[in-house]
Amino acid sequence: MIDEVGRREIDRALASLALPGVVTGARLIDGRDLARLFPVEAASVGRAVDRRRHEFATGRALLRELLRRDVAMPVRPDRAPQLPPGVVGSLAHDADVAVAALSIDARFTALGIDVEPATSLSAEIAAVVLRADEAGLDAHLAFTLKEAVYKAWSSGGGTLIDHHAVRLTVEGDRFSGEVLAAGARFHGRYAGAAGRWLALVVVSRS
Repeated sequence: MIDEVGRREIDRALASLALPGVVTGARLIDGRDLARLFPVEAASVGRAVDRRRHEFATGRALLRELLRRDVAMPVRPDRAPQLPPGVVGSLAHDADVAVAALSIDARFTALGIDVEPATSLSAEIAAVVLRADEAGLDAHLAFTLKEAVYKAWSSGGGTLIDHHAVRLTVEGDRFSGEVLAAGARFHGRYAGAAGRWLALVVVSRS
């Protein structure tokens, strides 16, 4: 569990990763956000367990907070939020906190964000995440980076891929992830905050 102090730490870390023109934020998962859902949003999680409904509601509340517009954001076929025209964004959460990044800057075509606990993964799960040429990376960090890459990839129409389909290169707090089959490379930055890994990918127009 994290508190408001941890949330603010995550908020600051996300802001440090973002480029000018990209806004980021974090919000603690709170069941009271259910009351703020639009009917079309509530219907998409009407049969979900309470935990999933709370995560969903807080994610939508965070997106509206960052967008500064009280608009409905239904679920797209790929399960991502349907953002208003002219807005690109990405949303993620763990059990305690939702994080998001948004931009209305026409220079940016896609964003990818992720948050994961900075904990060890079992050898079995690490083998699913890490390629042989990524053996020196922390598996949970690599998972976070690849999830951010995948969200940016899929928001541009990319197909479902597994973790080995993305090859990471990490230098300092910067990373790139190449979707090998497509030869597409995505660039981002990462940070640790409040016991979590955070990653943000920003895709700019060529």
